[in-house]
Amino acid sequence: MKTLPFDIARCAGRFDLMPDGKWCEQRDTCQRYLAFTQWDRGVVPDYRDIRVNMGVPDCRHKIEVEQQ
Repeated sequence: MKTLPFDIARCAGRFDLMPDGKWCEQRDTCQRYLAFTQWDRGVVPDYRDIRVNMGVPDCRHKIEVEQQ
């Protein structure tokens, strides 16, 4: 799959940075998370101009992966 436009923030898939922090349970169906962890590889040399946000418990920023 092709990555998201660079003006759309990515998601780290975590709610905090603590070593025992919680992961978002919906991250594997979120385009923001998949772009950050998979789709951007080889396309984005660094994230200097692309925002990467922490996950939010209610997933209000989620972009659902479209089933093909």
